[in-house]
Amino acid sequence: MATLLIFDTTGAACSAAVWSAGTVAAARHQAMTRGQSETLLPMIGTTLDAAGLSYDRLDAIAVTTGPGTFTGIRIGLSAARGLALALEIPAFGLSSFEALAVRAQAGCVVAINTRRHDYYCQTFDPGRFVGRDPAILPATVLLERVAKLNTGLVTDDPDLAKEVGDAAVAAEPPDAAQFAGLAATRFAERSDGAPYPPLRPYYMRAPLARLPEKRA
Repeated sequence: MATLLIFDTTGAACSAAVWSAGTVAAARHQAMTRGQSETLLPMIGTTLDAAGLSYDRLDAIAVTTGPGTFTGIRIGLSAARGLALALEIPAFGLSSFEALAVRAQAGCVVAINTRRHDYYCQTFDPGRFVGRDPAILPATVLLERVAKLNTGLVTDDPDLAKEVGDAAVAAEPPDAAQFAGLAATRFAERSDGAPYPPLRPYYMRAPLARLPEKRA
């Protein structure tokens, strides 16, 4: 069975998990709005130690590619690329939508707060982790969609979850321990040895960050 390192830094948290012998062997999770760049690698080290494994035992790395915060996505992808290159193992990505959708096996709408008064959204049918076309929606339209589909809502926004009430499945950023099983399934599906596509950030629109006018 494969041994995988899985981690996420796309939202207001940092998490890592080790998948070994068909289960989550160890995991760490820490809520934070910033500081993932300083936290991630030490967290990976402590997670591997807790699993009783070293880097050379890893078969692959899985990382969330977004959507999410601009800086958080870059931190995760940079770490995954660097570790994969150093260890000479593959690295592959899962969307933040998929990482959240695993919390609702009966289907759901996933909503990620963009911090711009709207949400990155994707609808997932029951038992599937290939969602419908993603969209950027204001809260009013998003809530109408959840009501119309009569489905659950998985979000990283506690305030939005309160508005939905009982239909809200969870209100947390992605957690590597929760989507580690999906990462293991994706790895097993490529057992034919076909190369993974290059890791690329999944941005649904341009970041707010801009160079100062003089530098630009």
